[in-house]
Amino acid sequence: MARVKTFFIYFLLVVAFFLFSKLAIYVAINTTYEYKNIELKTTIPMEVEVQATSVNGFAKGKINNQTEQEIENHYIQIRCYSKHNVLMGTKYIEIDKIGAKEEKEFEVHFNFNKVEKAVIDVVDEKTLEEENVPEEEKQSDPQKGLATLIVAVLLLHYL
Repeated sequence: MARVKTFFIYFLLVVAFFLFSKLAIYVAINTTYEYKNIELKTTIPMEVEVQATSVNGFAKGKINNQTEQEIENHYIQIRCYSKHNVLMGTKYIEIDKIGAKEEKEFEVHFNFNKVEKAVIDVVDEKTLEEENVPEEEKQSDPQKGLATLIVAVLLLHYL
């Protein structure tokens, strides 16, 4: 009987540690999100908030159609930029149909690094980013490139 009690205590300790680690991970991840700057380039009223960590983030909000016409077959375009105004990536949310005087909630998650600003617009169709981004914006950050080069040389030296 004493052996069963011991195994039961070990079982409870493992379960307690598992629950504690899940709680600690949840708190650690959700407290690192920071609000980011938003630039709206649309005439359609929106309430948007963008939060990001250094590796991912999300944007959520509401779009209000205050006109007498329906909005359909459009996209909400969210372009994410770094601190040096380098385009990190673009996400699209499809607007199937929003009736007159209606509102629709949306949420999108992204996995772009070091996002500092989001530019939000309503567009008619998805566009290929390669066509719209100037060549100088496609280049990586020069400081980051130098650090990567130094690390690569050191790794090659020690291998």
